[in-house]
Order: sequence, then C-alpha cells, then structure tokens
Amino acid sequence: MTPNIGTELINPKAGTKTVFTATADTTDGEYVEIEATYPPNSSPPPLHKHPSQDETFTVLAGSLQGVCGEEEFTLSTGDVLEIPRGTCHKMQASGDGAVLRWRTAPALRTGEMFCALWEVARDNDWDPDAMKLFEVIVAFGDEFCLC
Repeated sequence: MTPNIGTELINPKAGTKTVFTATADTTDGEYVEIEATYPPNSSPPPLHKHPSQDETFTVLAGSLQGVCGEEEFTLSTGDVLEIPRGTCHKMQASGDGAVLRWRTAPALRTGEMFCALWEVARDNDWDPDAMKLFEVIVAFGDEFCLC
C-alpha cells in the first residue's frame, strides 16, 4: 500500500493513529511527514536507527520520553527533537499521551513501511506475530534497522 495525503492508519488495540500529511510523491522524495497520536504510556519501538534518513519530531500535545544515542530525554508540547541518520533511538508517550509531527528525510519508502507494518497488525487481529514484523523490517533495510 502506498499512502496518500490524508491516509489514516489506526490501530484500535494499541490506541495509535497515524495520518499522512506529506508523502514521497507530494514532496518529490524529499520527505514523508505524518501526524502521530499515541496513548498514555504507549509501548516504545525497539532501539533502532535509520541508516539513510534524518528524523525531526515536533511535539504538538502531551509529552515523550526516550533515548537518543547515549542521552535520555523528555519532550513536552512545542519541543523539537532532531535525530541524525544512523543514531540509535527509541521513544514513547508519557503519562498524558502525545501527538507529534514526524518528518523523515529523505522519504525513501518510509510511507510504504508504515503501511506494511500496519497491515501486518490488521491482518493478525491487531496482535502481529514477531516474525511477520521482522520480515517487514528486513524488507525496508534502508529505512529501518535494529541497534
């Protein structure tokens, strides 16, 4: 699945919502941007990095906590976090949840990766098998890898 502006990926079990505000197609591959909503104390992704991409997170509401490189951080509404390519990181919403603007540059196939991960969850009653998730991650090695 290739996302369009306005494509929504909602996971009712995790309580997350992802809305595409810019795609590789609309930015000539410069970036992909989403607005992501996470519930309070959401589960973090595994420690990971993006070998070929930089990320910028802007907290629109709520707060985040996480690790970027060797540093632990907490971000609140209005804060911006820039993560250079190749930097190991992970984050999660704090006790009040969070809404973020999340830009990844260049776009590469990030939109398709988000959709593929969502499809694996949807197709497995919102409880995806770890091996199926791993298969998706391996297919998007330029966009995502574990640390």
